[in-house]
Amino acid sequence: MVSLPVQACILDRAPSAEVFWLVRPETAPILESLPGVSGVLCRPQDSDLERVLRDIKPDALLNLGHRDKRMVPAARRAGVPIRVARPRGLAQILCATHVLWTKRTGTGRHEAQNSLDFLKPFEWQIPARAPSPRLLLTPEEMVRGEADLREVPRPRLGVITRGSGGTAGAFPGKLWWEKMLGAAESAGWNPVALSPPDAGTLPPTDIRGLMGRLHACDAVLGVSTGPTHLAAALGVPTLCLMGKRVKHGPDRWMPLGDRVEAMQYPGREDDLGSGMDRLDIGSVLARLEKMGTTRLTFGVYGSERTLKED
Repeated sequence: MVSLPVQACILDRAPSAEVFWLVRPETAPILESLPGVSGVLCRPQDSDLERVLRDIKPDALLNLGHRDKRMVPAARRAGVPIRVARPRGLAQILCATHVLWTKRTGTGRHEAQNSLDFLKPFEWQIPARAPSPRLLLTPEEMVRGEADLREVPRPRLGVITRGSGGTAGAFPGKLWWEKMLGAAESAGWNPVALSPPDAGTLPPTDIRGLMGRLHACDAVLGVSTGPTHLAAALGVPTLCLMGKRVKHGPDRWMPLGDRVEAMQYPGREDDLGSGMDRLDIGSVLARLEKMGTTRLTFGVYGSERTLKED
């Protein structure tokens, strides 16, 4: 999600450029229906990387997923002229034509800005603020999302209670969420847990199905993790709950979008301790009320229909 602004800047500078994405199979569907994408390729086995790159014959490879240390050496063997990488592993450093030595952590820069650094070898002026990604759904996917949430009356509050994997940011505990959802119901919201899959009662769905469900909500309340970034890029009013640590704070990881706000817990407790549980539920509700009212007043973002017409 934080890499998508790179494509926007490339096409702004070179509208005729062909942009191919080489991504993991589980995240590839995010790029469906996205204007400007010339092709989406799933990350093959290491032995096939060189073959895939020879088939595409790119003029440049930007290893945005810089932890993938085999990509740049494969690009060199495939004869890719420009190979941009971060200094992750000696082989990647030696095989890159351009290495980005800039520091990322503690700089106060958003991770999307760090991704835009990969365009420096082209000597383009990098925008001071990364453009917000805008994901698109088909009409059928919107209908599917509405159908999945048909039992949940409006105003709907999509909830993302925690992230997954070792790189997920901080999140409040179970007891805090129980109090939060109860207070939201008392305030007139109808919460529905959307992620992770085991947090709610909805049947499992694929990532495009999750995007449809997020779009069908009037607001989304979530911690700093992938689905929250998806909601923001779909134009849904999104309130992201974030910790204080430099690595996971808003400066670096706040979801990008025109209708996104972030709240951090007070105090200096460790994110992985009780800090997130000190988020004031009343303050969270006040922010949600403001954001949700905007959604209900102006209709569904990206659509000509109003809520009444829906």
